Amino acid sequence: MEGEEQQAATQPKVGSLHSDAERYLEAYQVFLEKCESEEETTKRWLQEEGPGLVARCKVPAKTPFNVLGMGSGAGHFDALILHAALDKYDQVFCRVVEPREEDIDQFKNLVDEDERLKTVAFEWHQQTDEEYFEETFNDDTKFHIVHAIQLLYYVDDLAGCIKHMYRQVAEGGLLVIIHLSDQTGCSNLMKKMHKFVPDDGDEQTPYRTTAHIKEVLDKLQLQYTTDRLNVNTDITECFVPGSETGVLLLDFLTHTPHFTDTVDPGDQQEITDYIRGPDCSVERDGQILFNNSSEIIVIQKLGDASN
Repeated sequence: MEGEEQQAATQPKVGSLHSDAERYLEAYQVFLEKCESEEETTKRWLQEEGPGLVARCKVPAKTPFNVLGMGSGAGHFDALILHAALDKYDQVFCRVVEPREEDIDQFKNLVDEDERLKTVAFEWHQQTDEEYFEETFNDDTKFHIVHAIQLLYYVDDLAGCIKHMYRQVAEGGLLVIIHLSDQTGCSNLMKKMHKFVPDDGDEQTPYRTTAHIKEVLDKLQLQYTTDRLNVNTDITECFVPGSETGVLLLDFLTHTPHFTDTVDPGDQQEITDYIRGPDCSVERDGQILFNNSSEIIVIQKLGDASN
């Protein structure tokens, strides 16, 4: 009996993939490979809309254009925003907040290979969002664009993170959030997965959609506009017996490490049937396509008394 309790205590929990960094990165890489170019779709939106975002910002004359990237990763999205800023402003400053050293190194390599990005003044913070906000609580630096692209799934305090980001937006500047839409198969799966999350007092945060973000914004009485990025992911291999790719995809979709080894077989069947069903996916030309579209939320800071 004691051995069974110890085994249960050490088994990965449903919704805990973010606690296993190595498994998370492995599963995420497979997901990206099967995704209908989510990265390219996001890049295309930033290329098309980035100049308009920069133009909307109200920047005093002879002031550098300041950008804050929260969870910037390897910097591919940041680079597009910075290029749009460089098209309009001679001086651009970028503060990068990213906890992974490998991603910061890749971002620095990206800068080294881009002559225009070399003109940007960078400040690097290898920190989590909580560490960064604690360190900069009394920092009065303001930014004309603060962006959080696919960041807010795992922050411990969603409302606090949004408040802190908004506080660092300059008057007339923008907070840009890109996150999983609340109107997708993926958001339906997240709602379904709550049933299987252990009730042990721990806050499980991966199952967040833009509905949670909008709820915070509404409580803060912040106005926002939205746009949509339509994306599907080929999850056919999830239903191919023995497919390691399918195993990793299921880990990522359910945010559960080693899903097929650790989740009760009956629960597995219920979850995989739901993933394949019409609430989450469509079958087209022999492929099972999972809907995981994202939504862009843009908040402009105008006449705000809370800073």
